[in-house]
Amino acid sequence: MSAVVVVGAGPAGIRAAQTLVAHGLEPVLLDESARGGGQIYRQQPGNFQRPIKALYGFEAGKAQALHGALTEMQTTLDYRPDTLVWNAEQSALDTLSQGRYVDRLAFDQVIVATGATDRILPVPGWTLPGVYSLGAAQVALKFQGCAIGSRPVLAGTGPLLYLVAYQYAKAGAKPLAVLDSAPFRDQAAATPALLGQPATFAKGLYYRSWLALHGVPVHQGAELLAVEGERRVEAVRWRAADGEAHRLACDALGFGQTLRSETQLADLLGCEFAWNPLNRAWLPVRDNGGRSSQAGVYLAGDGAGIQGADAAELAGELAALSQLAD
Repeated sequence: MSAVVVVGAGPAGIRAAQTLVAHGLEPVLLDESARGGGQIYRQQPGNFQRPIKALYGFEAGKAQALHGALTEMQTTLDYRPDTLVWNAEQSALDTLSQGRYVDRLAFDQVIVATGATDRILPVPGWTLPGVYSLGAAQVALKFQGCAIGSRPVLAGTGPLLYLVAYQYAKAGAKPLAVLDSAPFRDQAAATPALLGQPATFAKGLYYRSWLALHGVPVHQGAELLAVEGERRVEAVRWRAADGEAHRLACDALGFGQTLRSETQLADLLGCEFAWNPLNRAWLPVRDNGGRSSQAGVYLAGDGAGIQGADAAELAGELAALSQLAD
């Protein structure tokens, strides 16, 4: 028996499933995480009792709304957490549940809401134990209740860099330094456009100001050169904007150069791709309603192009409405 399937229970996937349920369908919702919410609204384990404000900060209300939507509709859909989609062919998805149960799920229509992952630019020593992507560092804090180290360094660029630095400092694992590869002139040049999104701009200013007030050094235009260590991270080497080389002893590194769309499933489903200069990546082609080049395959959220959680929710709803219209 074929089904309507949504892959991914982040902002896009939950809103897509919610829209389908509201119109009388009972979709299958697959998610590789144990609890829905995606990366940005990742839920802590059930036995953890940290305040929701401590987990999500400014976004606590949005997180609660999304989690609540998933809870409310669990009796009206087939929700399968801890389920990885590892292959797709002949209008069927191959899944692995709880790390051991293999299944094949036939579908008539599928909404792909696979989200984003870190964009990693390797440096010497990047495979040492103690090196994490920024996203993984955030998962450790949110879902496992621990830091990647007691003296971490965070490097890369993009909004996630400052968010993770803020979250780690608030949790008591104050970063020794934040190494931002973006020169100050680039951030200054982006300011006029950011003023059109005052809430986003204000959050960025808040994180930067808070880090400065709490003694977390932020270095602009910093280039990560190498990670040093024998059996795990012992230090990082980096070059400052003025060209001077530095070595900083530490016990962990979190790094990443913004985000990139997770497009493997769209590729397996045979979707057409095109180069996207804004994202600097090959992305699956979609129309304004989220339809891909393959009949019955719809794309929503950051898995089809990085736009953030708010846009992902709208894209999930739109893809579901397109599916219903078709």
